[in-house]
Amino acid sequence: MELVIFTAIEGLQAQLEQCGELAILAPSRLDQVARLLEGARPPEALYLDDTRPAPLPELWRIITLARRVGARVLVNFNGSARGALNDAQAAGLPTLSEREPAAIVAWLAEHLRLRRDAPGRLTVVAVGAAKGGIGKTFATCVLAEGMRRRGLRVLVWDSDISNPGLVPAFRIPGSAPSYLHLIQRGPAHWNADGIRPFIFQPEHTRGTATGWGAIDFLIGSHTVARAENDVRLPDWQGFYQGVVSLEGYDLVLIDTPPDYLRRPYATHVLQSGGTVVLPAPPGARERLGVGHLLDHLRDHAPERIEQCALLFMEPERGVTATVREVAALFTRRYPQVASLGTLPRAPRLASLADEHDGYISMLDIGPHSPFAGAVHQVVDTLCSRLGLAPALPMPRSSLWARLNARLRGEGAVASHSPAIA
Repeated sequence: MELVIFTAIEGLQAQLEQCGELAILAPSRLDQVARLLEGARPPEALYLDDTRPAPLPELWRIITLARRVGARVLVNFNGSARGALNDAQAAGLPTLSEREPAAIVAWLAEHLRLRRDAPGRLTVVAVGAAKGGIGKTFATCVLAEGMRRRGLRVLVWDSDISNPGLVPAFRIPGSAPSYLHLIQRGPAHWNADGIRPFIFQPEHTRGTATGWGAIDFLIGSHTVARAENDVRLPDWQGFYQGVVSLEGYDLVLIDTPPDYLRRPYATHVLQSGGTVVLPAPPGARERLGVGHLLDHLRDHAPERIEQCALLFMEPERGVTATVREVAALFTRRYPQVASLGTLPRAPRLASLADEHDGYISMLDIGPHSPFAGAVHQVVDTLCSRLGLAPALPMPRSSLWARLNARLRGEGAVASHSPAIA
């Protein structure tokens, strides 16, 4: 069942998503609700309350429209519109006057006959940024590869269709299926069975005889990612419900777009119980963008802000700020936000990986480099935060292996790698 909810009650959507057989769209404006109802495939049910600023006549207009297209309407008036409850009851609508999310979910489940024993849902991590070029796609790549080496099966979802950097990074061919085609088919197809044929499984990210996991992909191709095919937020949210119901994966890793106000995908992940990782180079503009995004997440999901984590990055040449200084600034302003660690710069490894004929990870080129060691430590910290139990231990290099790697010039990085405060 597809349910549209128009509400500002914190935690309601996350609890509803625990119900089985339910795809939720959560627009923030009444005109968005109207467009959904007037579409080719109107939703089956509409829940609305008076927690968002909307005139009562406009709420009635939406209720009338929903009933006209055959959608079930359920209203919850507990604030400014509470006096209209009698009118809603007289119109034959199921009504409630409640603000507790658990009570609302129980009421909706009863009226819509929803299962409360939903199957287990995937662990979700969104990699977010407030501006492009901050290292978001790079962080997605190294986190996915680090987790594969721990025996985890990772689904990487490229949601930044304006700049699908994962396509060249992982050498994804143009023949790979695009999930944007599936989104165009409508909500009836946004379930595990419908999504599975659109998952790309390249040979070069399969498991190995040593027990490594695998990386699969949901890709939005250049040929489909045109302006007229832009994914609306309600559609993305509905598709998200199908993705997290997939079986056979330990983790969904989402590369989100930087325009977080227009496409607040990372915000939705956080509100839905997931984790958000923010790459944080110490440059002034970069750290200002990270701060803006953290303020946005704190405003929209204050009870979930502790599920955000910073991934610091060694400064580029010429940047005078150090990770130690910037980490201290973030700790003072956002004490609930944790740090995953610091990734050192490894330009030689990055260049070798880019120039390779096929796909190869920087971790393959420099398995004993300081960069590889930092990635494995970051991944181990993230797994602990997520409650994941990898099948393989964290890769470690002996002193002899590290010395040999340094003599061969693997992963030569600046010797002044700053520590996290």
